Amino acid sequence: MLYFYVIGNCIQYTVGIIITIIVLEWAMSKVLYGFFKGQFIDNRGRPQDEWSDSPVKIDKDFNGKNLKSFVNWDGFLVFDEKCDILVALAEYMSEISSYGCCGRCFPGRIGTKLVSEELYKLRDEYSKEKIDLIYDLCVSINDSAKCTVAPTAVIPVLNFLENFPEEAKKEVFSENTKYIRHLTSPCTAGCPANVKIPEFIEAIKDFRFLEALAIIRETMPLPGVCGRVCPHPCEENCRRGLIDDPVNIMVLKRAPWDYEYYHHKNPQIPVYRNNTGKKVAIVGAGPAGLTAAYYLAQLGHNVKIYDMLNEPGGMVARGIPDYRQPRELLRREVDIIKSLGVEIQYNTKLGKDIFLDDLKADYDTVLIAIGAWKSRDMGVEGEKDGYEGVVAGGIYFLNDFAAGREVKIGKKVLVVGGGNTAIDCVRTAIRMDTEEVTLIYRRAREQMPAEDYEIDDAEEEGVKFHFLANPVKILAENGKVVGVECIKMRLGEPDESGRRRPEPIEGSNFVIDVDTVIPAIGQYPDLSFLSEKDGIGVTKWNTIKVKDDLYVTDVEGVFSAGDCEWGPNTVVKAIGAGRWSAIMMDRYMMEGNVYLTDEEKLQLTLYDNKVFDKKEKLCEPNTIRRVEQEKLLPEVRVNNFEEIEKPYSEKQAYIEATRCLRCMRMAMVGLENK
Repeated sequence: MLYFYVIGNCIQYTVGIIITIIVLEWAMSKVLYGFFKGQFIDNRGRPQDEWSDSPVKIDKDFNGKNLKSFVNWDGFLVFDEKCDILVALAEYMSEISSYGCCGRCFPGRIGTKLVSEELYKLRDEYSKEKIDLIYDLCVSINDSAKCTVAPTAVIPVLNFLENFPEEAKKEVFSENTKYIRHLTSPCTAGCPANVKIPEFIEAIKDFRFLEALAIIRETMPLPGVCGRVCPHPCEENCRRGLIDDPVNIMVLKRAPWDYEYYHHKNPQIPVYRNNTGKKVAIVGAGPAGLTAAYYLAQLGHNVKIYDMLNEPGGMVARGIPDYRQPRELLRREVDIIKSLGVEIQYNTKLGKDIFLDDLKADYDTVLIAIGAWKSRDMGVEGEKDGYEGVVAGGIYFLNDFAAGREVKIGKKVLVVGGGNTAIDCVRTAIRMDTEEVTLIYRRAREQMPAEDYEIDDAEEEGVKFHFLANPVKILAENGKVVGVECIKMRLGEPDESGRRRPEPIEGSNFVIDVDTVIPAIGQYPDLSFLSEKDGIGVTKWNTIKVKDDLYVTDVEGVFSAGDCEWGPNTVVKAIGAGRWSAIMMDRYMMEGNVYLTDEEKLQLTLYDNKVFDKKEKLCEPNTIRRVEQEKLLPEVRVNNFEEIEKPYSEKQAYIEATRCLRCMRMAMVGLENK
């Protein structure tokens, strides 16, 4: 489910910690000279303590190695007096030619290679003629390359030639430098699962749907799910959106999965290592647990998942209604994972049927991925008085309904909340034997965490909305709910989270006549299975504490990922965490240590600094309109739980894929080669 619950105090604290960390790391990186995002920096001849702070948040002690240079599409930075930036730029252009460019245009593949070769020649024999030649080559590439990979790659070279050409003829220090590169794109950097979006879209352009699906599965084993219920943060980072509308990445992700499914193709899932004999226990068969199992099985490990439900999928199965994510399609994804040898044991709850000590004794590693299944209370008068018609929580309502248990609600239902859980509750309730379904949210519609299209769909289906209002009291007669007293709200000054704080308007109370109230204001993990002797740290937000980016808890060999680690969030973020945790678990089992490689460190640095520039000005023509999915009509879909959105045809997928600008970007760091 697409949950995004924000607690004001928690966000304030988190933002403060993040800002502190960023400031500390940033202060550690001082720039000798460079040119970055139009900023000229020159501290040559000055003592190091007078050098400028880096405009890029990057640690001078980069993964335990001395940082010497940084080059990307925005320019270059030199951090060490012994850095040979000319060689760094030559290496950068060579990697662009051999790794970054697709090879479909001469300026991209060959032009960048020529620039690299000429930069090396310039180091051997400096001349003004060579400077001019390299400059002209870069301008030509910038003007004529097919996509934006090569044109953006020449920017740091042009910056160097225009501002620091004298550095090309200085004496070179003999020293070893290790160059690390990472290829990304704005959309990929915005995807928590790091899906190679331009690459799989390029395959769709050529109608290579199975190849596109294989590319997606490199970092996301549940493309059929994420092609339906992902909040698609990638689309918020799509440069096409600076021209007209973002590429419909979510639906394009679904297209090759639908192709495989409806053409009855057998998935070809690679296995990268023979059986290692290592045993892994995963607690939780939700997106994080399933993802970790998939990649660990590919690496030859024996994986067993334990789950408290009687079916796989976690929140996807029990929290997302079938009209959004049909469960038979979810099970298809799970069957593919099980085909790798993954075993799933259902109806098994941690702390009741299995225990952490036993898992640690029986398995080489353990992953806790239990999600966030406890619903938060509203904290209003009458909520805990046992009135008939007060549902304990939105996730319990959805879970019971999905499990086929009897769900008692009245004719007039009120759901409290503004996230996707709340929207799923109202859209489920309106498909039941109800007369009126209402959602109340304390902020304005623009501040709702739920997806805009989900809100639009709910409105089309007849759900009523009360914005800028909040419940204060449950009203009851003879032990049954008859209404909810509410108060109107106004938005005050922004709080530390950046959102304007809702404030009650005194004397504005009003009553909504209802017979059922469903709170859906958020969830949190159930960590009751933990005791002090377990040694696993818990945060102040009642989530499992892990080491940053390593997913390992305070207990050796025990890892955690997903909603139980950071609180309710999105399916795609859980998938991303599941994959990263699998990488760390594999390293722990095979090498006895968890760590980030230099490229992974660079990747996370880029994502922290943001690849997408929403202020960038583009002048591409608006030639192709975004292709939207066909949907069942509101009057049809409100009467059943059939899937609403229909698949793309192959032609529709092709047309939408052609809208992609293929905005590949490469960054490179030069590190002291210890």
